Amino acid sequence: MHPNKSNWEWDQGPIGRMVKVAHITLRREIEVQLKGTGLTHTQWSALGILHYFPGITPSELELILMIERPSVTSLMNGLEKKKLIIRKNHPDDARYKQIFLTEEGEKIATETQQLSYVVEKQVKEGFSAEEFETFKKLLIKLVNLFEKK
Repeated sequence: MHPNKSNWEWDQGPIGRMVKVAHITLRREIEVQLKGTGLTHTQWSALGILHYFPGITPSELELILMIERPSVTSLMNGLEKKKLIIRKNHPDDARYKQIFLTEEGEKIATETQQLSYVVEKQVKEGFSAEEFETFKKLLIKLVNLFEKK
């Protein structure tokens, strides 16, 4: 028998797989919301970060997005090609680049920033207020378990 959604018991597996399935489920919902924008989830995330942290470097973006340097380079090339970002020399060290949103990038970041709240609202509707707060605290606790190592 080949696995499919009805016979694959993802919810019986290890916690890492359950967290991954939950993450992918939320990401797919964001991608549904992004249809028509021409943005991928990662591009959208980067625009949001650049909206709040204009002038960050690719290294800083790499840490926040939790992706590898080649992926950041590819991401920046794609956003630059769409004329959503501009890279400038760092004022203190020309070896480093700073990333800024263009006017169009700022417009799209502003227009789409509520998408995470739309999806979060959907999640909240499936939980009681107490369950939702507990869920958030448990996720933070899970991350902190491994961040301290």
